[in-house]
Amino acid sequence: MSIRAHRVEEIKTNGDSFNLWHDEKIMDWLERKTFFFHSLNGDCCGLTEVDVDDLKAMLSEIGEEIDERARKAIAEDVRFAEERGDWYVQYHCY
Repeated sequence: MSIRAHRVEEIKTNGDSFNLWHDEKIMDWLERKTFFFHSLNGDCCGLTEVDVDDLKAMLSEIGEEIDERARKAIAEDVRFAEERGDWYVQYHCY
């Protein structure tokens, strides 16, 4: 079986949800509990996914410790994924 490369014609984003350099509590949690960084390059850029259940757990565990804007954005990401029937949220980090 071979793997083929496909040209990407469009990636649509909806604003940033959190900042990989500044939202340290979020990044620490993701690093400990998920595979968030495994598909990103050495500069932490690329496409990655986070399981909706992991995002809910993160909000439950550290939600009060993180920036209100990021907390609301992540909750919106969860809502968006659930409305689409997705089990994950895909993030384009750049």
